[in-house]
Amino acid sequence: MGRAFHEYSKHHGEVKRGGEIMTAKEVVDEIYGIIQQGSDIGEVDVFLDLLEMDNPAYNDLNMLTRGTSANPETMEEILLYRMEGGELVLGTWNDEKRQAYIQEQVNGKDDNGLTPLDKAQFLRYRYEQGKSIQNYLQKWTLSDDLRELCQELAEASGDDVYTRILGGDRTIGDF
Repeated sequence: MGRAFHEYSKHHGEVKRGGEIMTAKEVVDEIYGIIQQGSDIGEVDVFLDLLEMDNPAYNDLNMLTRGTSANPETMEEILLYRMEGGELVLGTWNDEKRQAYIQEQVNGKDDNGLTPLDKAQFLRYRYEQGKSIQNYLQKWTLSDDLRELCQELAEASGDDVYTRILGGDRTIGDF
């Protein structure tokens, strides 16, 4: 917030939107809006951003969570990342420790606590293992959140299997 105001003060009376000079109140409202947008970013959003990076590091995680509602400690608790030998390891669908965490959730008394990310990674893992996913797809009545997340995971990771597990984009070879 302070940085934004500092930058604005250098250009007071010159900041325009649609060709019109903005009032100080309009600029303040715009800055608050930008800050509010940043605070809506959660752990899954940060995970997706890290997934897009070639070699994410802990510094990247810190920078991505700064000024957001995402919490690195929460991400670590649910095994979306861990540190091994000073290296950041992402908890992807094929990460043993992340998958063990998800399996524990799925096998618990109530799997209603599963997030769309947990479900997507669980389905992706079972698909890769050649295990049936149909009963889980029916049980979880594919929500728009899960479909959207699978699309985002496919884009971030370059792994189109996320979209295929939900029934879209199948080829003869998949059957």
